[in-house]
Amino acid sequence: MNNKNLYRFGQFSTIFIITLFIFLIPNTNSSQNTNDKNILWRADFESGNLSGWEIIDDVPGEPSNWYIDKGFLVQDTDAGDKGRLIGTNIINGNTEWDNYVLRVNLACTDDDFIGILFRYTDNENYYRLIMSSERKEIIVDKKVNGEFITLAKYTDEEWQYVKYSATIFLKDENIKVYLNDKQFFDINDNQFSKGKIGFTSVANLGSFFDDITIYSNYEIIPVEIKHEITRGPYLQNVLESHAVIMWDTSLPSNSIVEYGLSKEPQWSKVSEEQVVKHEIKLENLKPETVYYYRIKSGEITSEWFSFKTEVNENTPFSFIAYSDTQMNFLRHYEITEQMSKYDFDFIINCGDVVQRGPRSDWDTEFFNPLKNILKEKPLYAAIGNHELNNENFYKNFSFPSEKYENYYSFKYGNCFFVFIDNPRAAYPNKTYYPDYKPGSGQYKWLDSTLASEEAQSAEWLFTASHVPSYVGGKQDHFEGNKKYLVPLFEKYGVDISFSGHVHGYERGEVNGVSYIITAGGGGTQNKRNVSKLKQYKAFKLVYNFCRIEIKGKTLFFKAYDNYNTLIDEMEIKH
Repeated sequence: MNNKNLYRFGQFSTIFIITLFIFLIPNTNSSQNTNDKNILWRADFESGNLSGWEIIDDVPGEPSNWYIDKGFLVQDTDAGDKGRLIGTNIINGNTEWDNYVLRVNLACTDDDFIGILFRYTDNENYYRLIMSSERKEIIVDKKVNGEFITLAKYTDEEWQYVKYSATIFLKDENIKVYLNDKQFFDINDNQFSKGKIGFTSVANLGSFFDDITIYSNYEIIPVEIKHEITRGPYLQNVLESHAVIMWDTSLPSNSIVEYGLSKEPQWSKVSEEQVVKHEIKLENLKPETVYYYRIKSGEITSEWFSFKTEVNENTPFSFIAYSDTQMNFLRHYEITEQMSKYDFDFIINCGDVVQRGPRSDWDTEFFNPLKNILKEKPLYAAIGNHELNNENFYKNFSFPSEKYENYYSFKYGNCFFVFIDNPRAAYPNKTYYPDYKPGSGQYKWLDSTLASEEAQSAEWLFTASHVPSYVGGKQDHFEGNKKYLVPLFEKYGVDISFSGHVHGYERGEVNGVSYIITAGGGGTQNKRNVSKLKQYKAFKLVYNFCRIEIKGKTLFFKAYDNYNTLIDEMEIKH
């Protein structure tokens, strides 16, 4: 075996690894006493110009895609070899930089490797900080004449953040590395004394870099964590006569919701339990009524927001359907901006709300782009494969039934919605995904739920799942859905089956059931080998969302892209 790219611990380097407690609240904007006179070089990518940057792809035949987008330097292809830890590099700076401090803000939405190059001489000689949440590895290494040598490695736990800061101090032979202003490594190595800086992406579809600054001197000043709302408030389960309001805080505190028919507190619901994840259920609400509310935790009081309770059975209403909001949060922001232009009552999401469920940061990809919407509109999510059936899915959402959470149902107006947990259809050998086939608890529940009086008496019957039953191309290989789920859909008269997983937009019909894939919330639009099937009436490889309007026995359906261009529409009458 060629050992050119093997990792080994350097025999002549003095290594000190400092493992510090990782705080749950990242501090990427702490107050620093460094002023502008200490700045040697800066790139904030507001100009959209990559002039001066050199791109080097290490794996032949796997081109990268570096570009500037909304103030970020982005690389969004999976170019690279995770086994050898080589990918694509982008380089800039001065070859004579020796003692300096490099600080950068990163966002790694994918779970593969992202990194920083420093004291870069050429593509065969440099230092590198590289990390992957999936592999639970944070590594400092050096490449000497094409051979990588590991200097330090942290593998104690998975890195929890999508967005974070990295600061690297270089003073003679000493290298100090900070992530979110917490020190991880203190290393002495004299292999390279000066060089440029750069960034690397290894098989990573979501590498974002911003606010890159080189300082001659820099000091990190610890900042005390302040008590504040870190997520929300956001609505869940605005159904029948109740509504659930959730929010997160940086420190444990109590939970209070004040609410009324105006921006005056007529009623309140209180929990004195000291928590950082807050959930309050309001009950005995009137139908089709606008309520105003605000939240309190400790000394924090939010502004007033509002929501409308469930409509009566014969009242027209509308909802949004979309999915796969992981990876490119810039596109997700565009999608939510466009959907905000329309009136609707709630959102259904068909899963893969984030790229890696075990990471605690669900805000960058999911909650932040939806921040303004979810204060006043509830969202109901099916679980996708990228959530990995992790506890974060169950902590971050509230469900209509305490008995069933990963699959559930509810009635709204004259419609009945059924949410199915079916990532196992795409990954049959991964047993951490629940079973959905005959004999399983979920299948029995699904059969009885679709057969129920509530479902069968509804004018419109919908299902939402992550993995689709039909796909218009060579990715049409989810035979388990066709074998086990489709017969139930046809037997019980499902009108539309919404799904995601295969990124893009598709609509077709089989035996009276419409199948819609709306996997365009942020996931890379990378479908390959597409060849439309006859039953598919629409196909678009675009970021997208759908708006469905219900008026009695008539359904109006429209799909839009992230520029608010109408890409498809249909009307169904009963």
